[in-house]
Amino acid sequence: MSSRLVSRRVHTDTGALSLLITNYVFSLATLVIINKCNINIIRLVLNTALAFLNVVSLVKAHLGLVSRRGLRDYLLFLINTAPYLVLIPYLGIWLLIPLTPLMLFIIEVIRGRGRSAVANVSGTTLIASTYLAWYVLMGGDLEIKVIVASLVWVIYHAFSALYVEGKLPFRQGVKPYHSSILWFISLPGLAYGLYITSGVLPLVILLEPSVRALIAVRESKLPMNDLRRKIRRIGISLLIESLVLASLILVILFVLR
Repeated sequence: MSSRLVSRRVHTDTGALSLLITNYVFSLATLVIINKCNINIIRLVLNTALAFLNVVSLVKAHLGLVSRRGLRDYLLFLINTAPYLVLIPYLGIWLLIPLTPLMLFIIEVIRGRGRSAVANVSGTTLIASTYLAWYVLMGGDLEIKVIVASLVWVIYHAFSALYVEGKLPFRQGVKPYHSSILWFISLPGLAYGLYITSGVLPLVILLEPSVRALIAVRESKLPMNDLRRKIRRIGISLLIESLVLASLILVILFVLR
């Protein structure tokens, strides 16, 4: 099985769609908890339409960009991302959260490296950043807790995506422990952000990925035999872990505030 086929099926199709759907539910739940009954129905409907657009066509746009890179593919990607320009006056400096992975992904695509590890990790991180974008578009206030939650969510998915890239036997320049380096570099800042906003209890959120990062230090790459099934199993495990993380964030950071 070629590396192209594994990358296409694992990172683009299943991962992107499940993360987009999870992000929508996660951002809506955050909005409901914080705003309670004070929800702007029009903004909710418009954001739901944007989320639906992303779910049904963003994956197709991504596949086009990393393979053909024709004008139609760029236009489809633009249609999926242009509506987020309205966030510029709302996010301020925090616009860097989605802008950084977007720039990295576009640069890799222009270089003809749309299936590289950098492109896959930045693409996953970009999708994870829709949590904050959708929350704001739906009318949520940009509270510091939401920003910290978004940073945890985005860095967690960058860590998970880099871990998967490190496990692939054909990614010679990426090892599983590289994801551990990324996580532990980010950990002090995430822990400090959670502590100053909510105290000691929210630090529990960081335990599972920290343990996984420690384990990844000693892990090696997967063998080529039956690779697709093994990668799918890792993907399912990571999806379950991300759902648990989202639930912990909602309960500890927002419900128990």
